[in-house]
Amino acid sequence: MIASGIVLGLVLRLFLQAHVSADVGFRFASYIDDYMVLQREPAGAVIWGYGAPRATVTVTLCRDQEPIMKKVTSVKADSNTWTVVLDPMKPGGPYEVMAQQSLGRINFTLRVHDVLFGDVWLCSGQSNMKMTVSQVFNATGELSNTTAYQSVRILSVSSTQAQQELEDLTKVDLRWSKPTSKNLGHGNFMYMSAVCWLFGRFLYDTLRYPVGLLSSSWSGTPIEAWSSRRSLEACGVPKSGSMPSDLQTGPSAHSVLWNAMIHPLRNMTLKGVIWYQGESNVNFNRDLYNCTFPLLIDDWRQTFHDGSQGQTERLFPFGFVQLSSYLFGEALNDGLPQIRWHQTADFGYVPNQRMPNTFMAVSVDLCDRNSPFGSIHPRDKQTVAYRLHLGARALAYGEKLIFQGPLPQKIELLADKGLLNLTYSQPIKVQRHDDKIFEVACCSDRQCEWLPAPMDTFSTQTLALSITSCHDSPAALRQWKLRIGRDFKAVEAD
Repeated sequence: MIASGIVLGLVLRLFLQAHVSADVGFRFASYIDDYMVLQREPAGAVIWGYGAPRATVTVTLCRDQEPIMKKVTSVKADSNTWTVVLDPMKPGGPYEVMAQQSLGRINFTLRVHDVLFGDVWLCSGQSNMKMTVSQVFNATGELSNTTAYQSVRILSVSSTQAQQELEDLTKVDLRWSKPTSKNLGHGNFMYMSAVCWLFGRFLYDTLRYPVGLLSSSWSGTPIEAWSSRRSLEACGVPKSGSMPSDLQTGPSAHSVLWNAMIHPLRNMTLKGVIWYQGESNVNFNRDLYNCTFPLLIDDWRQTFHDGSQGQTERLFPFGFVQLSSYLFGEALNDGLPQIRWHQTADFGYVPNQRMPNTFMAVSVDLCDRNSPFGSIHPRDKQTVAYRLHLGARALAYGEKLIFQGPLPQKIELLADKGLLNLTYSQPIKVQRHDDKIFEVACCSDRQCEWLPAPMDTFSTQTLALSITSCHDSPAALRQWKLRIGRDFKAVEAD
């Protein structure tokens, strides 16, 4: 009896040890949780997590407790991870996602509920993306307007950094949630991003199906922190850049935010990305931004495409906000036009050859001189988000609508009249005559000087500028201290 008791005890101990070892680490990835939104058709959503080496994992998608899809995989021994790609799903829900791990006769089950299928957008950048709804104009009204948007789900990544690329997020500030006044207005520059939320809300008004929004941003951070090492090396970014801007208050070391806050999301199937950053590069590697920004876009696209096993489109839509103006500090103002120009890879507009399938929201007219957060942080995030959503509707969803301002199609130099004649792509509205709106670059012996080019006359789609102040050869034109990006040639007037 004693011997049999010892044997029984040993068997029970071994069983319990096997039970515990099989359970250790079996979990979903950090951002797979209740209330999440998964990417709809035509892509397949990626579900992944961690488990016991060589265990079998069965992922089941249920609707009203009825299984409608099953996917079976095994846990990789080298990484302890498992991954499945769901079949493309139409938008809607709710669904339950169940994962069961089997190792011998031992099974463990995980569940997440109230899962929707729709479009998933990642929002990233620095403080203008980090501003919450409580900081914008009409905050009270915005925070009370959530009841109709319970299918717009939100998640906010914690501000963390790492020296190496992380496999999964170490922490989230806000797990997948339905929007409430509390989680949308959680203090200044805390979760949840106002631009991200308003962008998703505007999209939902058009799409009328679920939208998932992930906010991953950090105030006062340069693009170098959000870029992979390979993309920075490709641009020749020095390891120690020029002196930091006074707007650079967050981490600036190469790739530390890419490693901790973007790379861990790479397996997620996305619809697109919106980006609001650049202030911290006004005086920090500014002249490299025309390389670092286009390469960040391309690198993120490749990484998410590969990480999602091809489910995220290789050239997924990427929208960004062109920076507003800033009232304090002449030196900073001198750098802002260059950053705006470099945000377009020196073309002056997007999409372009170096930045395909991108869209831009201009904000130079939204300077908020009375903003309690500084004029660099305009509170009119509704207009910013609305312009972004128009670009998304045009490029991501193929709608035929006007989402860009008038662009000059032709620029002619009327030399004998001392005029520069601009013809725009669509009707223009001239709201004021200001000698400082346009400037012309006058060049002689490779030396150029920017001089005012006052408005002379205008019509529905044309604008004439006086360049009589330019006694040398005019070479370029810029508007609101932003170059238009179109060369012009001299023509003989009749």
